[in-house]
Amino acid sequence: MFLDKLKEKRNRLKKFAHIFAGMVILIHAYERYESGHSTYLFFALAGFVFLAVAFFHHQLQHKYPKIDSLFFLIEGLLSFIVAYEYFHVGKKIIPFMYLFAGSLQMLSIYFFSHKLSKLNKSKE
Repeated sequence: MFLDKLKEKRNRLKKFAHIFAGMVILIHAYERYESGHSTYLFFALAGFVFLAVAFFHHQLQHKYPKIDSLFFLIEGLLSFIVAYEYFHVGKKIIPFMYLFAGSLQMLSIYFFSHKLSKLNKSKE
């Protein structure tokens, strides 16, 4: 029973992470749109995909167990791209926040993959 609650809490945390990343990417897409860059379409599409993954997280995770790692990779790469864009424009502090977020997303890939491999070994 305790493990079920822990697993449910972990799934909610993953879902929240995808929602948060989707919202941040959508905000960046709007900022790109306001400044006249054509890359806003790419960021808007990515943001909506992340939100869709979050809303259908439970169903997707049962069919594709490694989907979280894949989307954390994509979210991390987008965070690094946003950080690069902010460095390029001359921002001083906010790019470091995106670098930190991207690093955490990459680190979460390791932890979730490691947990998944342990879970698969215990099933065998």
